[in-house]
Amino acid sequence: MKKLAVFAILTTIAFVLEVTVVGGRGIGWGRPDFLLILVVLWGWERGWKEGLLVGFAVGLLNDIFFSPLLGLSAFSLSLVGYLSGEIRERVYEENVVLLLMATGACSFLDGFTLSLLSFLFHFSSPVLGKLTYLTLISALYNCGLAFLIFVVRGFWKGRLY
Repeated sequence: MKKLAVFAILTTIAFVLEVTVVGGRGIGWGRPDFLLILVVLWGWERGWKEGLLVGFAVGLLNDIFFSPLLGLSAFSLSLVGYLSGEIRERVYEENVVLLLMATGACSFLDGFTLSLLSFLFHFSSPVLGKLTYLTLISALYNCGLAFLIFVVRGFWKGRLY
């Protein structure tokens, strides 16, 4: 029950930040994705099973409020949650460099999956160069925010790596 309450609070905070700070438009060209960072860090901390479930739940919330088609973000963030949990199980989990690499890889996976599904369902045209550029900037934003969260988490637990 405690885990569900923590998940609800963190999802609410990430959703409010997504709506208010980003507001549907990017900072510069890309935009930070607070919901993706939540899924990556939850999967990293709790494993692939919970990462998959949290990714689906957060993605469904993202689809309900921001997407023209139900299920695109749910599928994409489910993959992200699974991947981050799987990476965590295979490497040392307290390594900040690997966390940042996983966050970047998950950002690319999310951007590519959403673009591919949008193209397949005729919501956008294939613009691979623009996708790569925008996904790279978004991945840098996400890695920076994940690093800040990692440092704050280290202070919160009383140890800094």
